[in-house]
Amino acid sequence: MQILDERLSTLVRRERSLLEELAAFLRRFEAAGADVELVRQKQEDLDEFFLLVIVGEFNSGKSAFINALLGSEVAVEGPTPTTNRITILRYSEQPTERERRDGVLERGYPSPFLREVAIVDTPGTNAILRHHEELSRGFVPRSDLVLFVTSVDRPYTESEREYLEIIRDWGKKIVLVVNKVDLLTSQEEIENVREFVEQGVRSLLGITPPVFLVSARTAKRARATDSSIERDALRQASGFDALERFVSDLLDEEGRVRLKLESPLGVANQICERYRQVASERMGLLEQDFRTAQNIEAQLEAYREDMRRDFESRLAEIDNVIHRMNDRADDWFEENIKLSRVFELVRRSQVQERFQREVVADSVQLIDRRMQELVDWMVERNLKQWRAIIDYVNRRRQARYDEHLIGDVGEGFEYNRTQLLDSVGRTATQVVQGYDRRAESQQIAASLQSAVTQTVMAEVGAVGIGAAVIAMATTAAMDVTGILAAGIVAVLGLSIIPSKRRRARVQFREQTDALRRRLGDVLRHQFDSELDRSIERINDAIAPYTRFVRTEHERMREATEALHGMTEEIEALRAEIGAPRVSAS
Repeated sequence: MQILDERLSTLVRRERSLLEELAAFLRRFEAAGADVELVRQKQEDLDEFFLLVIVGEFNSGKSAFINALLGSEVAVEGPTPTTNRITILRYSEQPTERERRDGVLERGYPSPFLREVAIVDTPGTNAILRHHEELSRGFVPRSDLVLFVTSVDRPYTESEREYLEIIRDWGKKIVLVVNKVDLLTSQEEIENVREFVEQGVRSLLGITPPVFLVSARTAKRARATDSSIERDALRQASGFDALERFVSDLLDEEGRVRLKLESPLGVANQICERYRQVASERMGLLEQDFRTAQNIEAQLEAYREDMRRDFESRLAEIDNVIHRMNDRADDWFEENIKLSRVFELVRRSQVQERFQREVVADSVQLIDRRMQELVDWMVERNLKQWRAIIDYVNRRRQARYDEHLIGDVGEGFEYNRTQLLDSVGRTATQVVQGYDRRAESQQIAASLQSAVTQTVMAEVGAVGIGAAVIAMATTAAMDVTGILAAGIVAVLGLSIIPSKRRRARVQFREQTDALRRRLGDVLRHQFDSELDRSIERINDAIAPYTRFVRTEHERMREATEALHGMTEEIEALRAEIGAPRVSAS
């Protein structure tokens, strides 16, 4: 492309920089390969001739129009789709033809119109061969100017409206050409068609492109006649003079440069807007995902607090067993440590047997039962929490099918998100399905047993927790009664039994209360460890999903900022390209 002055040279450099930035962004975004290729192609197109792309439905007289525009039989005409590939017409001293690697047919022809402009002839839209239409649509973004050819016998059909909408969305300059005006019989009919097309485009697409009604067949007759008078009349009737003057004025050197520079901006803007919508949709989705993760974390925290609160009530039941035993011990000391029973106290085995029967009673069984209930409660609550996670994640997985997501743009995001959600749900399901209540109970019980016997009552050996507690209590009782009995008989005499009895009760209660507190501390510590282990397993299951949500949300935020910056540069370039005084040097 010829560079007119330093100002335009600067604009070209800025456009190249913008397109390079956009291409790099798309690669980071794992964008659709077609979008990356399109941006690369637009960079190359800056160095190409001006591309005038001619599109239209088959049988609209598109090939005849091209021949009339060039004043020669260049394009093949026919009542059926005759163009099945993209054909680029360039200026050449002699007719030439070659097929490029990309499948595009490049033809050279010695037409003055082609000296500064390359015409792109596309397969007809709405053709029987849908592949033809795909070729046309894929080439539209590369165009610098689009001439859209329709015909008076079926102007502005629904399929044409859809196609024009695509061209508009790419930000392309459009000129509407209504062919076959020779089929109309009056000027009123011509104006009615013009008004119908203009109003339809304006109301349904919100654009007002110039509209020209022409007859390629009449222009062809004008070219064939030898009479200059008849030729001028036919040219006038064909409408081509007005169209050619408009195109000539539009595509002067300054006009071509402006359109050439504006073309990549329309493509870049459309891509930026599309990916901005993608990023926005993803951020909305991720924010809901993030709230899901936060809700799971909140559920786990509430689970922790509920478990601790309920644990204290269950621990109180064990405390009550020891409290009731203490009350029975008070009564037992009152009944047995007195003058009439002093010689019975010397018989230690009998005293121990009575103490076991009358004070300890069923305390061992009650403590063990409460401990087993505590373990079973922990197991059931843990299983219930895993099930709650499954239900919550499954609802989130199902929600994705009710949302309009991103389609085929950046499929890795949706795949990764789905895989992670599936992984969380699958892990939780596997835990629940493989949850062995008995094994889990045994593991927790063994953990509690080990902690109690090692930390509180190591000297009693590997026995049940209830037996260990009562053994310590009984040992304390025997120490009190045994020492008291020996002291009474051997040293102190019988007059101080009441004071020793009070001292025995106090000492026994102090020892059992200390034992109860130590037991509570150990059980709380072990319970917290088991609770932490349970919650950590759940957190480990959801951690990859949570990390993905946080990472992707930050990435989408950065993408949105980058797209905003590129959009601002697009608007700034458009303003400068459209500014007056674009003069040749």
